[in-house]
Amino acid sequence: MNPNRPTSRRGATLIEAVLATVLLGMVAATLASAVSFMNSSQRRMQQRLGAAELANRLMLQYIDDQDGMPDKSLPIEYDMDLFRWTLDVDPVKFEMAEPPPEAEDNTIGSGINFDRIRLVSIRVWLGEDSGGGRGFSTEFPNSQLTRLIDPLAFSNPDSLQTMIDSPGGMERLFERLMQLDSNGGAP
Repeated sequence: MNPNRPTSRRGATLIEAVLATVLLGMVAATLASAVSFMNSSQRRMQQRLGAAELANRLMLQYIDDQDGMPDKSLPIEYDMDLFRWTLDVDPVKFEMAEPPPEAEDNTIGSGINFDRIRLVSIRVWLGEDSGGGRGFSTEFPNSQLTRLIDPLAFSNPDSLQTMIDSPGGMERLFERLMQLDSNGGAP
């Protein structure tokens, strides 16, 4: 070592410090956008799950008590969001390879009457107050549930008893039976 030569310490120059800061900022921005994307994606999935849960609950309510359905013009609150929904009930035409065997009498329990089977579809989507829309669109978190339903087949033993015990339930049951009978199975 030369005693006359000044000793210099190796360090970072100003350009190196600026570059390191810019790189650190770019990494932080990338991580922040990734975390933001994951949060919004999770929120959207939670809203789709909420729509599916509401569609299932509405279908079960329709099966148990068609007259007790909520008002279609009002949104339904679920978690932190408001959802809109529609209900479509259509007749079903079965084409059978072989005709069903004829029953000896037309009493309850004599067989399935395929004319009274209905295709019930419920659509639920995120409402306009929660970032969705007033009308259905696949752009918003949504769910659709479709089932074949026999209006006279109750989903569980309590459904018939609940209908009979409710105010006016017996009358609604008889009206439904009479309507099915007068329309040849169509409600």
